[in-house]
Amino acid sequence: VEDALKFVKRELKRGKKYNGIILDPPAFGHGPNGEKWKLEDHIQEMMRDVVQLLDDEEHFLILNTYSLGFSSVIVENLIKTSFPQVQNLETGELYLQATSGIKLPLGVFGKFNKFLK
Repeated sequence: VEDALKFVKRELKRGKKYNGIILDPPAFGHGPNGEKWKLEDHIQEMMRDVVQLLDDEEHFLILNTYSLGFSSVIVENLIKTSFPQVQNLETGELYLQATSGIKLPLGVFGKFNKFLK
Protein backbone atom coordinates (compact mmCIF):
# COMPACT_ATOMS: atom_id res chain seq x y z
CA VAL A 1 0.00 0.00 0.00
CA GLU A 2 1.40 3.34 -1.02
CA ASP A 3 1.80 6.27 1.36
CA ALA A 4 -0.86 8.87 0.50
CA LEU A 5 1.45 11.85 1.01
CA LYS A 6 4.04 10.37 -1.37
CA PHE A 7 1.30 9.67 -3.92
CA VAL A 8 0.06 13.27 -3.75
CA LYS A 9 3.57 14.67 -4.19
CA ARG A 10 4.25 12.40 -7.17
CA GLU A 11 0.97 13.40 -8.83
CA LEU A 12 1.89 17.08 -8.34
CA LYS A 13 5.21 16.50 -10.11
CA ARG A 14 3.32 14.87 -12.99
CA GLY A 15 1.00 17.87 -13.25
CA LYS A 16 -2.13 15.81 -12.60
CA LYS A 17 -5.49 17.34 -11.69
CA TYR A 18 -8.47 15.62 -10.08
CA ASN A 19 -12.17 16.48 -9.88
CA GLY A 20 -12.52 14.75 -6.54
CA ILE A 21 -10.37 13.63 -3.66
CA ILE A 22 -11.35 11.54 -0.65
CA LEU A 23 -8.82 11.84 2.17
CA ASP A 24 -9.24 9.03 4.65
CA PRO A 25 -5.89 9.00 6.48
CA PRO A 26 -5.18 6.93 9.57
CA ALA A 27 -4.71 8.76 12.88
CA PHE A 28 -1.24 7.23 13.20
CA GLY A 29 0.96 4.58 11.67
CA HIS A 30 4.44 3.17 11.21
CA GLY A 31 6.47 3.21 8.01
CA PRO A 32 8.48 0.27 6.63
CA ASN A 33 11.62 1.57 8.34
CA GLY A 34 9.97 2.12 11.71
CA GLU A 35 9.21 5.81 11.17
CA LYS A 36 6.19 7.07 13.09
CA TRP A 37 3.39 8.93 11.33
CA LYS A 38 0.79 11.06 13.13
CA LEU A 39 -2.04 12.80 11.33
CA GLU A 40 -1.61 15.93 13.41
CA ASP A 41 1.99 16.26 12.19
CA HIS A 42 1.23 15.88 8.47
CA ILE A 43 -2.33 17.02 7.78
CA GLN A 44 -1.45 20.64 6.95
CA GLU A 45 1.21 19.58 4.44
CA MET A 46 -1.21 17.10 2.88
CA MET A 47 -3.97 19.71 2.60
CA ARG A 48 -1.57 22.25 1.06
CA ASP A 49 -0.64 19.73 -1.64
CA VAL A 50 -4.22 18.51 -2.21
CA VAL A 51 -5.31 22.08 -2.99
CA GLN A 52 -2.95 22.02 -5.97
CA LEU A 53 -4.25 18.63 -7.19
CA LEU A 54 -7.90 19.64 -7.41
CA ASP A 55 -9.28 20.96 -10.70
CA ASP A 56 -9.75 24.74 -10.51
CA GLU A 57 -13.26 24.73 -11.97
CA GLU A 58 -15.08 21.66 -10.66
CA HIS A 59 -14.11 19.56 -7.69
CA PHE A 60 -15.12 17.98 -4.41
CA LEU A 61 -13.23 17.06 -1.27
CA ILE A 62 -14.12 14.69 1.54
CA LEU A 63 -11.84 14.55 4.59
CA ASN A 64 -12.31 11.91 7.28
CA THR A 65 -10.26 12.11 10.46
CA TYR A 66 -10.16 9.27 12.94
CA SER A 67 -8.13 11.07 15.58
CA LEU A 68 -10.36 11.96 18.51
CA GLY A 69 -8.06 14.97 18.97
CA PHE A 70 -9.75 16.57 15.94
CA SER A 71 -13.00 18.41 16.61
CA SER A 72 -15.39 19.53 13.89
CA VAL A 73 -14.18 23.10 14.50
CA ILE A 74 -10.57 22.05 13.85
CA VAL A 75 -11.57 20.27 10.62
CA GLU A 76 -13.65 23.28 9.56
CA ASN A 77 -10.74 25.65 10.19
CA LEU A 78 -8.30 23.35 8.40
CA ILE A 79 -10.47 23.18 5.27
CA LYS A 80 -11.33 26.89 5.29
CA THR A 81 -7.64 27.76 5.64
CA SER A 82 -6.76 25.51 2.70
CA PHE A 83 -9.80 26.51 0.59
CA PRO A 84 -10.69 30.12 1.54
CA GLN A 85 -13.41 30.38 -1.13
CA VAL A 86 -15.33 27.31 0.07
CA GLN A 87 -19.07 28.04 0.13
CA ASN A 88 -20.85 24.85 1.16
CA LEU A 89 -18.66 23.22 3.77
CA GLU A 90 -20.32 20.56 5.90
CA THR A 91 -18.70 19.01 8.97
CA GLY A 92 -19.94 16.38 11.37
CA GLU A 93 -19.19 13.46 13.61
CA LEU A 94 -18.28 9.97 12.45
CA TYR A 95 -19.76 7.37 14.79
CA LEU A 96 -21.14 3.88 15.13
CA GLN A 97 -24.57 3.31 16.59
CA ALA A 98 -24.33 0.68 19.33
CA THR A 99 -27.15 -1.81 19.84
CA SER A 100 -27.75 -0.11 23.19
CA GLY A 101 -28.57 3.09 21.33
CA ILE A 102 -25.51 5.11 22.29
CA LYS A 103 -23.27 6.62 19.63
CA LEU A 104 -19.63 5.51 19.68
CA PRO A 105 -17.39 8.34 18.39
CA LEU A 106 -14.91 7.55 15.63
CA GLY A 107 -13.80 10.95 14.36
CA VAL A 108 -14.89 13.93 12.30
CA PHE A 109 -15.58 14.57 8.61
CA GLY A 110 -15.56 17.65 6.42
CA LYS A 111 -16.82 17.88 2.84
CA PHE A 112 -17.60 20.41 0.15
CA ASN A 113 -17.92 20.70 -3.61
CA LYS A 114 -17.58 23.28 -6.34
CA PHE A 115 -19.42 22.56 -9.58
CA LEU A 116 -20.34 24.76 -12.51
CA LYS A 117 -24.04 25.31 -12.95
